Amino acid sequence: MKRIFLQLLLITLMTNIYGQETNYFTWTSDHYRIISNESQARAEALGWKMEAALKLYNDHLHLDLAGLSSPLNVRIFRDKQTFNSYLEEIVAETQADFVMVSFSDPRKNELVCFDTPGKKFNTSLLHQGFMQYLKALAPDTPMWLRTGLAAYLENAAYNPDERRFVWKANLAWLETLQKIIAGEKSSHRLGITELTSLSQEAASFRLESFYAQAWGLVHFLIQSPEKKYNRIIWDAVAAINSNTSMVNRKSFSWVPAAGLKEDFEVFILSLKTFNTLIQEGKDYYSAGEYSQAATSFLGAMELNRDNNKPYYYLGLIHYAQKEYDQAEKHYKAALNLDIDPALINYALGVNSFSAKKYSEAEEYLIKAREYDPAVYTEKVESLLKRLKILK
Repeated sequence: MKRIFLQLLLITLMTNIYGQETNYFTWTSDHYRIISNESQARAEALGWKMEAALKLYNDHLHLDLAGLSSPLNVRIFRDKQTFNSYLEEIVAETQADFVMVSFSDPRKNELVCFDTPGKKFNTSLLHQGFMQYLKALAPDTPMWLRTGLAAYLENAAYNPDERRFVWKANLAWLETLQKIIAGEKSSHRLGITELTSLSQEAASFRLESFYAQAWGLVHFLIQSPEKKYNRIIWDAVAAINSNTSMVNRKSFSWVPAAGLKEDFEVFILSLKTFNTLIQEGKDYYSAGEYSQAATSFLGAMELNRDNNKPYYYLGLIHYAQKEYDQAEKHYKAALNLDIDPALINYALGVNSFSAKKYSEAEEYLIKAREYDPAVYTEKVESLLKRLKILK
C-alpha cells in the first residue's frame, strides 16, 4: 500500500510540473530553448537575441559548439515578482538579478531572467548568458578570465534588425580601478599573479575590487596596441579547459612581470570615462580651445551615442566657429535625444539668426519661449525685436 501511495504521489508531482510547464510559451533555436510566461513572440525575440549573444561570445573564444549536448535553457518572466515566485518554488530563495540555476542533470540547467526596462536587461543577459555558455563548454575557466570577459562583453549593443550584438567598451569599472591603481584604495589592490590565481571563494570577499581588476586586465590584454599582450589573452583562451595554474603558466610565463604591471597601469590610467571626456571638453571650450574640445566630445560620443551632451557641445563649437550648418545638424541630433527643448530651440534660434535665416530663427525662438517662458521670455523678446528690423 505504501509503495502504491508513493507511485501515486510521484505521478501527481510530475503531472503538476507538466501542467505548469504547459502554461509557458517555448521557442527552440539551434542552440537555445527559450521559455516565456508572457507570449510566443517574447520567447522567439529572446531566442534570436541569445543566438546573437552566442555569436558574440564565440567570436572571442572560438569554442566548439558541437560540445553542446542539448540546447541551453533560458526562462524569461514578464516581471521580477513572477521571477522570484518561480525561484522560491525551485530553490527556496529570491534574487536581485538574473541567475543561473543548476540541476543534477546539466541538460536542465537554466538561465532565469525577468523583463526590465532600458539597457540593464541586455547587460545582465550578456553577463549571465556568458557564464552559462562557459559552464556548458568550458567549466574550468579560471575565475579572473570568465569574470573579466563577461564584464568586457556585457556592454555590447543589440541591433534587432540585423540580429547581432556590436561590442562597445564597458568602462563601468574604470573609475574604481583607477582609484585602486592610484593608491586611493590600496588595500583592495591585487598583484597580477594574485588576481589570476584567486579562487571564487576568495574573490567573494572583495567582489568590487576583484571585478574591476579582472575587467581591467582583460580589457588591457585585448585592447593593448602591444601584440605581445594580445597574445596573452588568446593563449589564456586556448588553455581554458586546463586548470588555473596551467592557464597562467601558458599565458603569462614568458612576459616579464614588472613590465606587464607597468604597462597595464599606464594603459588603464590613460583611459577616460564619458563624464571625464565631457568635463574635459567643457574646460577646453571655455578656454576657447575648440579643436581639443571637439576631440573630447567626439571621444565621449564614441562611448555613448545616445547621450545628448556631446552633440549639444559640438553644436556650440561649430556655432562659435561660424559653421552654422554643422551647428544646426548637431543641435537637431541633440534634440532627438531628450535634451531640454527650450534650451535647444533657443540655441537653434540663435544659430539661425546668425546664419541670417530669419524666418527659421523666429520659429525656434518662439518655441523656446513657449517651452520655458520664465527663462527665455526676456532673451527671446530682445532677439525678436532685432528680427523685426532685419526682416
